[in-house]
Parts: sequence; C-alpha cells; structure tokens
Amino acid sequence: MSLINTISSYLLSQKESPETVKQFFSWVQLNKILIICYDYQLDELTDFLKSCKIDNISVYVAIIYKGKIEQAPSPNFKHTIVDQKQFSFFKIPTPFILKNLNTKSFDLLINLGNNNQMKSLALSKLVYAKCKISNFQNPILNF
Repeated sequence: MSLINTISSYLLSQKESPETVKQFFSWVQLNKILIICYDYQLDELTDFLKSCKIDNISVYVAIIYKGKIEQAPSPNFKHTIVDQKQFSFFKIPTPFILKNLNTKSFDLLINLGNNNQMKSLALSKLVYAKCKISNFQNPILNF
C-alpha cells in the first residue's frame, strides 16, 4: 500500500459515518439502493439495474470519474458524477458531496471498488445506508 493510501486509511479511521446498525434485508424489502462505482464499471450495471426496475427498486449511482467533467459519461439512470475536485489530496470526500449523498435514505449501499481504491472506500464509510456490501473486507468500513 502506498504512503498516500496509508495516510488516507488512517484519516478515514478517525472519521465516523452516521451510526449504522447491522441489518439484513431480503430483496423484496429493498426500496432504495446506492451503488458506488468507477466510470469503467458502468457496463457491469445494466443487468442489475434492469432487475431493480422490474421490482420497483430505486437505484442511484455515484460514479467516480477521473477525467474532465465535460467529458463525463451521462448514463440514462439516476446518478451523480463525483470528480477529482470533490476529494481532498488524501482522497477523502468533501463535505459538499457527503451532504449531497446523505440527504437521501438508502437501504443498501454497494461498493464496486476494490480495497486499493480509497475514493470508493471513503464514500462507502462516510455515506449512511442501512446495509453496506463490498467485495473486500476492511475493518474501518464496519460492514
């Protein structure tokens, strides 16, 4: 792990998201889902979004984008583009993007990033959701 990632992990461990009580949901109980992904992962979402639409589950996608905001993708589903300017040097999200995402109430948060991608890790930790799922284990997430 790089020095920046080590410092970022430490800073994240000092921050606390709103208290999350461990809960599990069946598919039929879900109403709102937040997916945190990178722009290159958008193709992977199509089948999942179709299934959610069939079951009347609202999905919101936070897309982490590295390029120029003018060239950002504009998919045909509810989303927000989170660009470089919305993260600090240590890859911690700014209060603006956290306030924007925390105004919505999510039943499930799905982080598609891996354990080396600090931006998705930080968003996962600091955005409130009743249940959080990720494809890696990390003690600071408290999943």
